[in-house]
Amino acid sequence: MPLYEYKCVDCGEIIEFRSSYDKKQEMVSSLQCENCSSKEFTQVFSGIALTDSKSESSTPPTTGGCCSGGMCGL
Repeated sequence: MPLYEYKCVDCGEIIEFRSSYDKKQEMVSSLQCENCSSKEFTQVFSGIALTDSKSESSTPPTTGGCCSGGMCGL
């Protein structure tokens, strides 16, 4: 299930929730900031992390590829 992040327009607090795509709009419409009680949010688009489930190490490779494990200028 996807993780969605929304930022409060008034105070900048980030709220995360998991929801199916079908229920996303229902969840967004019911959001209320715990910090300032605002109901105004904008969606935050974050990067994703991909892992190799066969890998024994969680450390990214230090060589190879065009950006040595980084995100190529992002």
